[in-house]
Amino acid sequence: MCGNEKRTCQENGEWSGKQPICIKACREPKISDLVRQKVLPVQVQSRETPLHQLYSSTFSKHKLDVYPTKKPSLPFGELPPGFQHLHTQLQYDCISPFYRRLGSSRRTCLKTGKWSGRAPSCIPICGKLENTTLQKPSTLRWPWQAAIYRKTNGVKTPSHQKGVWILICSGALLNERTVVVASHCVTNLGKVTVLKTADLKVVLGKFYREYDRDEKTIQNLRISAIIVHPNYDPILLDSDIAVIKLLDKAKISSRVQPICLASMRDIDLLADDFQIVVTGWKILTDFADPTYKNDTIRMGTVQTVDSLVCEQQYEENGIQVSVTESMFCAKQHPAAFSNICPSETGGIAAIPLPGKSSPELTWHLMGLVSWGYDKTCSLELYTGYTRVIPFKDWIEKNMK
Repeated sequence: MCGNEKRTCQENGEWSGKQPICIKACREPKISDLVRQKVLPVQVQSRETPLHQLYSSTFSKHKLDVYPTKKPSLPFGELPPGFQHLHTQLQYDCISPFYRRLGSSRRTCLKTGKWSGRAPSCIPICGKLENTTLQKPSTLRWPWQAAIYRKTNGVKTPSHQKGVWILICSGALLNERTVVVASHCVTNLGKVTVLKTADLKVVLGKFYREYDRDEKTIQNLRISAIIVHPNYDPILLDSDIAVIKLLDKAKISSRVQPICLASMRDIDLLADDFQIVVTGWKILTDFADPTYKNDTIRMGTVQTVDSLVCEQQYEENGIQVSVTESMFCAKQHPAAFSNICPSETGGIAAIPLPGKSSPELTWHLMGLVSWGYDKTCSLELYTGYTRVIPFKDWIEKNMK
């Protein structure tokens, strides 16, 4: 309705306000805080049908104007707030460069009172890493790396306090409310019993291992739920994967961003000599360790090996292991930079892949460090990882 809802007969014999009329309009659609909306100046869109050429050549321009393809008239009258005129266009983009838009970039008000296209939404861009040249790998910050802390009692710290938060594992941020991690990180050792959510927390934006460093960039996030894969075997560490649901929403920034999930179409992990980057913090049991204060996130490149070769190597060292379909084994790359022993980190494994529409590389999650032994690195034994790709559907189902 354009005009006044109520009009009063005045002493001069005239009605107050404006005569109301009803005109076709659309109520503005609701959008999230991450979406920026711009109302474009009314520009009447014209279309050409297959008959345009015929009618243009057969009839005069004067007669052509009376056909249904003529341009509609511009809107008139003022609408109440929250409404837009017929044929008005709304343009959308994301307020942050760390997000990408889903849905239509423009929507048009239709005669039905509805908007064309699909409602826009903005989701975090995954797998983007600054300084991807890896020229100084030891200084790289991995924005999807999530530090998993467990609250323990009776543990001595440098300040001799009891009841402290201990860094136990690394996880991978998948969206603002989801982290994927190995199941053994969130259960009691050798059991399927899930730890209490209050005894665990996720810290994002970390670079230094010491808890008090990175004060300006870290985010301490509480956990609402822990979902362990139903096939998790704490003895064999088969299906060693879990999803952590965050009670607090992660704030996406240059230091906190999600990683992409790969699929079988992207990559075949069964190929030999496959190179993957492993990142994580060394799990230290001695807080008096002189490396504790300045220790940072570590990284290294590893190569995948055939599961049979992996089993045989361990057998030759007197250790019996079974490598299941949900696992893969990898060894340190002999020529690439490395300052990490994967089996001492509980880290994550990722690989950069070219984008579908551009050559720019995006990082995809490949695996989670699952098992190894005390002398894995000194004996150059292979480390066992949970293969993430087979669990992609299960992960995405629990991301919703």
